[in-house]
Amino acid sequence: MLNMDIEVIKGIIFIHLEGNLNEWTIKDFEEQLNYLLYKQGMHFFVFNFKDLNGIECEGISWLQSKLVEIFLSCGNVVICGISDLCKRQIGMQEKLYYVNSEIDAMKVLNI
Repeated sequence: MLNMDIEVIKGIIFIHLEGNLNEWTIKDFEEQLNYLLYKQGMHFFVFNFKDLNGIECEGISWLQSKLVEIFLSCGNVVICGISDLCKRQIGMQEKLYYVNSEIDAMKVLNI
């Protein structure tokens, strides 16, 4: 099960995830992201994975492809609360930032 808490602060979408990100829970997350990205035209995202119990390989692969979609739409992404192993798997991108907390994300995405 994956719970999502979505909040908008100063034009930045904060998505706090709880539970597991796996092949069964990705669909709900993808629907929400597609709506925000393509229907609402949002460009600044903060993914908070601090309370995620786990990310399976399918979740990492899906996240990498979704990040590319966001970047191609001129978006920026901040990820907080993720392990160093997941950071290495996701990789470094020009518009991708890793921080420790959502407060730090506000500093990075100073709009």
